[in-house]
Amino acid sequence: MGPALLWSPFFLAAHGIVRLGNALGIPWEADGYSAPYRVLTALGSALYAFIGLELLRRLALRIASPAIALWGVLTAWLASPLVFYMSAHPFMAHAVDFFVNAGFLWMWARQGEPTPSARLALGWIGGLAAAVRYQNATLLLWPALEDLCRALRAPREGILRLLSLGVGAGIGFLPQMIVWRAVFGAWIVGNPYGIAGAGTFDLRALYVLEVLFSTNRGLFPWTPIAAFALAGLAGPLGRACPAWARLLLAQAGAQLYVVGSWSVWSGAAAFGPRLLTGLFAGFALGLAALYEAGRRRWGMRPVLALSLSAVAWNMILLARYSLEDVPRMGPVPLATLWLGQLTFIGRALGELDRIGQALLRAPSAGSSRRLSRPGRKTMRGRPV
Repeated sequence: MGPALLWSPFFLAAHGIVRLGNALGIPWEADGYSAPYRVLTALGSALYAFIGLELLRRLALRIASPAIALWGVLTAWLASPLVFYMSAHPFMAHAVDFFVNAGFLWMWARQGEPTPSARLALGWIGGLAAAVRYQNATLLLWPALEDLCRALRAPREGILRLLSLGVGAGIGFLPQMIVWRAVFGAWIVGNPYGIAGAGTFDLRALYVLEVLFSTNRGLFPWTPIAAFALAGLAGPLGRACPAWARLLLAQAGAQLYVVGSWSVWSGAAAFGPRLLTGLFAGFALGLAALYEAGRRRWGMRPVLALSLSAVAWNMILLARYSLEDVPRMGPVPLATLWLGQLTFIGRALGELDRIGQALLRAPSAGSSRRLSRPGRKTMRGRPV
């Protein structure tokens, strides 16, 4: 329910535009699917993502110079799946997922010594984040642990903060519970995906290594900049702001555990590790910390080189994905995924127009032609 709630202002504005257009003789259907609904809701996804990026830039200013803060955030955006899911596929949850993760980090980092009212607000955004994607419930684990530790030293204050966090989370997640009650007949549903036949969970987290290293949408093969971001979280950010590093590393570990426990850990048809898009909010801060340490030692040139290389990698991969030069789902041979980045550039120079059209159309699987490869036989549009 979280994305629907966040999109609703744009959807309602579109409905008003449709009604006004009808009064002026424009034949828009007031069915929720005509052009104004789609355009405004898509713009809503992009706007939420941009708000999240700005919140992260302001947080990064506390650990880095303005230029480095900007480059860290830009790289986390343009070198990750986020740029795809806020543009080509804005009706999936991932752009608003990034927004609620950024909003949670912003609120948590600014609380200082939290009061019960601050914990109530943090719990609310954490509950809303869980209603956007259920795995975001892990965001609440670290502040809950903080409050439990506080309760050992000051029982009344710690317990009051913990209760406030829980009440806020309940309020934020309540719309999802209402929908579950209406659809499934229960206020809490352990695995709604399983009810729909869309995957099962195994708490042994059998697929964590695949989530990290598989060529089937694994984090590092598809988004190499994530390795640098994690290094920034563990190293420079850990020295500059240990509390931030602990939260972000704990959240990354929790998300990897949850996704690695799901039988559909790859996200099926996906551009990169889409199920981990929310983590790139924290990765932006890791990159900012890493870049700041690098700038102080070597200057801006290595920072710019790494960022521009990561962005170029992602943009080439995005073009290949749009043209189905890499498959929309399933594993990809490592040579095809990595070496194909270089060979694609030469093949693509003569077909820039078709690449642009494919990106703007964001075609569905099977609807576009791959770039031809000399001497390569095909059968029904797929490589033999």
